[in-house]
Amino acid sequence: MRLVFLFAIVGAALAGPAMAGIPSIRGSVPSCISLVGSSAGVPAAAVGEFTVVIHDLADNPVMGAPVVIDLSGELDMSLCGDQMDHDALVNCGAKTVRKFTGVDGTVRFTLLGGSNGGGNAVTLLGGGRIYAGGVLVGTPTVSAYDLDGSGGLGANDMSAWFGDFGSGQPFGRSDYDCSGSIGANDLSMWLAAFGSGTMATSCGVSCP
Repeated sequence: MRLVFLFAIVGAALAGPAMAGIPSIRGSVPSCISLVGSSAGVPAAAVGEFTVVIHDLADNPVMGAPVVIDLSGELDMSLCGDQMDHDALVNCGAKTVRKFTGVDGTVRFTLLGGSNGGGNAVTLLGGGRIYAGGVLVGTPTVSAYDLDGSGGLGANDMSAWFGDFGSGQPFGRSDYDCSGSIGANDLSMWLAAFGSGTMATSCGVSCP
């Protein structure tokens, strides 16, 4: 019994350091995110910024954890090759953007990108993926204000939104309020974004 007790103590002592730094799902992960545009070289952070917080299995903040936003499952979305963020690492082929958490386990993203125009919506809810240290920590719905992917926000984007609304399908790209459906509040949010003038410019170069 003494040997069993001794091994239990040693095992617990070794497990503690091994668990530290392993990402867990106890962090704060958004349930929906939005791709936005920019104006005069400034991303529309007021509309599109979101935060991911990563904790380890002991619920401690993880510093330096690689957090990857993966849009490979979003067939109707594209990322900007230039995210206007020197901390963001873009992999166009994989449709991902990666950043690293700070000392408090927190990292902030403002993703620049858009969609592919009216009649082309295919992805429903929960099409995005968020990974931390290779571990899947979230599956957010991904929306885009620039629905035609060109010329900033304008009439074509509104037309695409009405097409998505009229389809009766919960296409994620037009669900700005994260309600799981497309309705009047989403249109109100699009109009507010349009009126703000913060998304006058689409991607200079979109990822293929």
